[in-house]
Amino acid sequence: MNDCVGQLLSNTYRPEEGAMRRVCARSEPRAQRARGQNNPRRQLNWAVCIATLVLFFASSTFAQELSDTQAVEAGREALDGAVNFPWYDSESDGIQRLNVEPPGDLKNRSSKWEKTIKAKKARTPWSMPDWLWTILEVLGWTLLVMALVAVGYFLVRAFLVAETGHATGEAFTEGAMGPGDIDRVESLPFQLKAPRSDLLSEARRHYEAGNYKDAIIYLYSYQLVELDKHQLIRLTKGKTNRQYLREVRRRSDLSALLSGTMYAFEDVFFGNHPLDRSRFEACWSGLDAFHRSLEQATA
Repeated sequence: MNDCVGQLLSNTYRPEEGAMRRVCARSEPRAQRARGQNNPRRQLNWAVCIATLVLFFASSTFAQELSDTQAVEAGREALDGAVNFPWYDSESDGIQRLNVEPPGDLKNRSSKWEKTIKAKKARTPWSMPDWLWTILEVLGWTLLVMALVAVGYFLVRAFLVAETGHATGEAFTEGAMGPGDIDRVESLPFQLKAPRSDLLSEARRHYEAGNYKDAIIYLYSYQLVELDKHQLIRLTKGKTNRQYLREVRRRSDLSALLSGTMYAFEDVFFGNHPLDRSRFEACWSGLDAFHRSLEQATA
């Protein structure tokens, strides 16, 4: 069969050989062509080839029809399986009509309400109001001023303690005079001989020696210097004893103690009168009260 098909294809598909044959045929005598056409063997070959071609095409068509039939059967089995398809009719192997009912009308179908979404406001960082800033500023300046005043107060107090040589509540002691005491002695309203130590020690030394005139001069000088240290009077050149007495008149206790010593001092210093022991001791015995009054005045 293959030989026949090959021979048929070779005889029909080669144009150059056909052309050569036609040329040869023209040159051959007509008698030979007549013999070739009447050859029975050649005619048999042609008949076998044609029959083979017919059988080949027929078998291909049958195989195709068989495969189509199998595909249809496979589709019918799939549609008629466990899954139910409402549009497929297994009895007629076709498509059936579906009865679809429209859904009931919804309750709010005709409503025209639309939800409005409000835009969220952007968060702004919190800030203190202006009035609060003003209050804080005033408070800050007030605290600063109070702190400066407190610092100034303690500085002045420390300076006064250093000048007096003792703190409030401590006992008055005798010793050498400091630089501030020397300046104050120079501001006294009278000339005074420089003491060996401090004014109180010098007054005690003359008292024990029985020299009451010099003792009262140093005792009065000591009281004026202490009053100036505690800022109860202001020692200045040119002031009189009466002026210093008026400066402490608001403190009656200090005024009484100072006046007794001042009168005895003036009798001795300006009047050149003698001073007995009892009068001096009356002034000397008031030293403790004088010290207590100074502490109370500066407390």
